Amino acid sequence: MQEVIISKNDANQRLDKFLLKAYPNLKTSAMYKAIRNKKIKVNRKRAQYDQKLVEGDVLLLFLPPDLLEKETKKIQPAKKLDVIYEDDQIVVMNKPAGLLSMKDQATEQDTLNDRLLSWLVANKRYDPNVEQSFTPSIAHRLDRNTSGLVLAGKTAQAARDLSLAIAQNQVHKYYLAITDQYPKQGLIELYLKKEGTRALVSDRPKDQYDLAKMKVKTLQQKDGLYLSQIELMTGRFHQIRACLAYLHTPLWGDLKYKGTPNKKGYYLQAYKIDLNDTPFHQANVVEIPKSKQIHLEFNQ
Repeated sequence: MQEVIISKNDANQRLDKFLLKAYPNLKTSAMYKAIRNKKIKVNRKRAQYDQKLVEGDVLLLFLPPDLLEKETKKIQPAKKLDVIYEDDQIVVMNKPAGLLSMKDQATEQDTLNDRLLSWLVANKRYDPNVEQSFTPSIAHRLDRNTSGLVLAGKTAQAARDLSLAIAQNQVHKYYLAITDQYPKQGLIELYLKKEGTRALVSDRPKDQYDLAKMKVKTLQQKDGLYLSQIELMTGRFHQIRACLAYLHTPLWGDLKYKGTPNKKGYYLQAYKIDLNDTPFHQANVVEIPKSKQIHLEFNQ
């Protein structure tokens, strides 16, 4: 028999969700059978698979030891992580262009998410040997060659709140983009559909196409290049890249969307995040320092 005390990061989730995360050897069918047969109890009472766990709950697990073996969490050696903002709930990082947000294959890869975990462990913000079901993770992704701000929750509740705020468009994101043609200004409304590794665009509603909204404001012009701020009002796949290309002003260097080639690829940076409409309003507006923002002199 094993006794488990539910911690703050384990609370506010269903019993079955907790068990599947905490015990990778415990398969779904075996877990539900054990709950039905009273082999899993909460506070010494019969458990329900969908009951919400509360901090301080005591689980009694009358199961074979091999089903209760914990997974050893592999933490990569610490690598550089550019942290722009941190408080008790969230971390905001500046992802460099060329770095994956998360793994896209089973082999070992250098990713922002792994760097985050290494940084949290090294700075004693997270202990994988103490946590039972919670592993910090980035709350959203940027394309590999897009740089800029990425959010992560440091607690389970913060991670849930971040995910919900992003889904409800309460996190306001602003990008900097470089084109070699003057882009359309103001509100842009188009319709996007993901197909493979590209986004298809329509100027009118179509089946399986989702509304994509953003605002464009050109800030600077120099030597035939244009630096624009883009406020995302929806978060579709390749939204900025595909919409600008559809309007005949693709990102300079974005070959996937027929941009003019340059040696260093395209320039797109998530440079500012407004959190005032979220539970994390204490962070206010987080912005990459001016010295790290993309500008028209990058390739001059």
